[in-house]
Amino acid sequence: MFCGCDVKGDAVGSYRKIPVLIDAGETADIYPLLSQAVEREIITPRHETAYKLHPVDSARYAWLKNARTSIIVASLESPGPAGNLIRQSLTPDALKAIQSNMRWMVVKRNLWAGNQIIVFLTAPTTEALAVQLDLFGDDVFEAIDRSVNERVGEWLYGTAMGKGEQYELEDSIARAFGWGIRVPRYWSWEKGTGEDNFLWLRTLEPERWVFVWHTDMDTTIDYDIAWWRHVRDSLCEIYYEGDSVARHTSVRMEGARIGGRPAVEIRGLWENRLKHHGGPFVSYVLSDKVTRRVFIVDGAVFAPIVPKEPYLRHVEIVCKSFQPDLPKFYEERKTRED
Repeated sequence: MFCGCDVKGDAVGSYRKIPVLIDAGETADIYPLLSQAVEREIITPRHETAYKLHPVDSARYAWLKNARTSIIVASLESPGPAGNLIRQSLTPDALKAIQSNMRWMVVKRNLWAGNQIIVFLTAPTTEALAVQLDLFGDDVFEAIDRSVNERVGEWLYGTAMGKGEQYELEDSIARAFGWGIRVPRYWSWEKGTGEDNFLWLRTLEPERWVFVWHTDMDTTIDYDIAWWRHVRDSLCEIYYEGDSVARHTSVRMEGARIGGRPAVEIRGLWENRLKHHGGPFVSYVLSDKVTRRVFIVDGAVFAPIVPKEPYLRHVEIVCKSFQPDLPKFYEERKTRED
C-alpha cells in the first residue's frame, strides 16, 4: 500500500501528544471533526483528554516523522503539503480504493521510525473526508488507542533494569485462584487470598492498583450498576481503608471485552473522605459461563499533581490481561514467548 521507507531508529516522545499535518485550506472543515474524534475527555479529577492533537507545518516534519503516533489528513484534491504527502505515499492500488470510496483510513506501522504508527486519513474531496470523519471518527480513535495500548503493554511487561513480567507470581496467583492475570515488573500481591475470592495487586510511584473479585452466579440477583457500586464500595471499605465511588459524580459505562468475553466497562472517580484522597478508576464486570462466576476487575490511580492518563492506561492494560480460562491464559503466554 505504501512506498517503502527505511526505519531509522525508534520513535520518541509522548504517546498522548499527536502531531497532525493538515492543509490550511481544509483546516476549518476537517480539524474540528478530527479533534472531536481523537481528543476525548477521560474522567479524572481535573480535565484531561486521552490524546492532544498538535497541528504542524512542513517546517516541523522531523517531529511528524519521529513521533510515536502521527496523523496526516487531507483530501486527494488538496494542493497543500498534506495532500502531496498522501499522494506520494499511497500506491496506485490504494489511490484507486480511495477514489472509489472503498477506503479512507490507512494505518502504517514503522514507516519512518520503529515503534510508530502513521494514520493517513483521506477521501476524494474535502466534503467526502468530512463525512467520513463525522460518521466514522470512532474508528480513528479506536485504531490509535488499540495501537497505543499494544505498545505501552509491550513496555509495561518488557524487561528493564533486569526486571520483567513476573511469571512466578502469575503462577502463584493461578494456583490460588484458578484464573490468570499478567503482573508487570515492580507490582506486588498486596492483599487477598483464594479463600477470600479477592486479589489486590499494587505498585508505587505513583500509586496504582488492580483488584479482582469473584462470586458465584445467582439468578436471583440483578447485576446492575447499583449492585456493582455496593460490592465495590464494600470491598474497598475492607481492603482499601474506606475508598468509595465518589459522591455527587456520575460514572460512564460502555461495552468492552476481557479474556475473550463481553464485559461492561465503568469509569469514574473514587474518593477517601477520611484521608481527603481521590482519583480515577476503571472497572470491568464480566461473567464466565463455564465456572459460573461473576467477576469484577478494577483498577485505580492515586497520583496527585501529575496527569493521570498514562497511569490509568497502565491499570487498564493490567485489567484487560485478566483471563478466567486458565488453560487459555497459559496458551496465550506460550504464544507470546514463541
